Amino acid sequence: MGSLNRRDMLQLSAACGLGAAIGEASVSGPAIAAGSADESVKPKQTPITTRMFWTWDHSTEWALNRLGAHTHGSCNEYGRSTQSFLDDYTALLRWCGRHDVDAVVVWGLLRDSHGGLESAKRLCDVAAEENVRLLCGVGLNAYGGVYYEGDSPYNLERHLQASPELYAVDAEGNSTNFSIDAVGNRVRLSNTSTPGPRGFYHACPSRPENQEFVAESLEWLFKNLQLGGVQIETGDTGVCQCSLCRDRRKHPADSFSWEDMALMYPLAADAVRSISPDAWILCETYSHPEPYIGPKAAPGFGDGKAAWADESLEKFPREVFVQWVADRYLRQGDPDRVWTDKGRVSGKGLRHVMRAHVGTDWGWGAFRGEVALEWIAKMVQQSVSSGFEGIALFGEVSPFHTGAELNYLALSDFGSSSNPGSDPELFVERVAAPLLGGLANASDFVRFAGLMDSRFPEKRKEIPAAITSICTRLPSLPPDAARRWCWLANKLASFAYV
Repeated sequence: MGSLNRRDMLQLSAACGLGAAIGEASVSGPAIAAGSADESVKPKQTPITTRMFWTWDHSTEWALNRLGAHTHGSCNEYGRSTQSFLDDYTALLRWCGRHDVDAVVVWGLLRDSHGGLESAKRLCDVAAEENVRLLCGVGLNAYGGVYYEGDSPYNLERHLQASPELYAVDAEGNSTNFSIDAVGNRVRLSNTSTPGPRGFYHACPSRPENQEFVAESLEWLFKNLQLGGVQIETGDTGVCQCSLCRDRRKHPADSFSWEDMALMYPLAADAVRSISPDAWILCETYSHPEPYIGPKAAPGFGDGKAAWADESLEKFPREVFVQWVADRYLRQGDPDRVWTDKGRVSGKGLRHVMRAHVGTDWGWGAFRGEVALEWIAKMVQQSVSSGFEGIALFGEVSPFHTGAELNYLALSDFGSSSNPGSDPELFVERVAAPLLGGLANASDFVRFAGLMDSRFPEKRKEIPAAITSICTRLPSLPPDAARRWCWLANKLASFAYV
């Protein structure tokens, strides 16, 4: 995506000391090889060729000083204004266009509360201007369907309310509708007649009526929006236990089912491609590719790949992106979860993307806006050696927050032609140092940010001294560098305050 060698030019600018200008640089026209003025440079082969952001609309906060953003949870209401929604994603898409992030996934793209179809059309126009693919997050059996919330025939909740016999059910035959309270307990929803989503609603994947609803909804979506693609999921909050589903499945399922994916993803892809043959289709697995070794009968979210997963992958549509999740094998330090050569993915007509929940409040010891260079580098390095072509990070936090800014620039840099080995020290020297007042300052910045790591609470006793060190260097820093250091000082102080 974007101009040829744009990333190389941005990083060269940083190395030359242009600092904050990295965010605004652009290159126009074809790049010319040195000593060969009449030939365009051939694109370099890079370990990572695809970069994506994953977002929930209600948690995305790039337009600052606005009310109503949530920082955690799914199936939340949208608490900001239509203008904030447009401003949030316009800023995000334009940043991606300047930094070679190829696609942005938006869960909750279509809601009445932030403008529905008309707002989404405006964002499609921005994405096209920036040469970034806008992907709609679509739950096939859960997560609201194509039209996440509102008075639309393509909202999954309304579809199920009109035909209650199509709900997924648990082993006792009760429909699987629930909310999750603040401590993670499930609370059954007894009233499903009020428009939501106020919680989680599930459709039975075995029912032909629901399959037809999925296909019709996706066709409508691509007839009405010039999207770059979709991310599709079958749902990770429970599987239907009706007789049709139990008879169809050969293997156990916990919070999600590989066999449900193998059933639903092909018909969804056919529907999308019937309208938009070039759309990107990102198929979620909720899994890591390392083979699962137990102890449960079926792996849960973030666990390794089920023994029967390859059988299902063979049924996935060809040339889709298959998305995996790294966290349990990245930062937990669990000796039973080690990413080995057995966790290598195979092409066979599939393209593979690895994502992680770093820099978010979605768990695994992370926090919103943390500096996660170590984790991102490790993820990219292991992904490259395991056959992946794509990387995805959560992009909900504005790069005004320096931790998010560094993570996002690392997404652009690691696995690129300028940093094929995803070397964090090289990144700090070339990209971070001009933003933070030089190499020594940048190295201290990363070290001080590590004092907040939840794995090492004993390090937090060093925070007061770090804050003092930051304050003494602020007068000598350029304004933009000082602003970034002030962010770190305030973040550190928030951990020491109580």
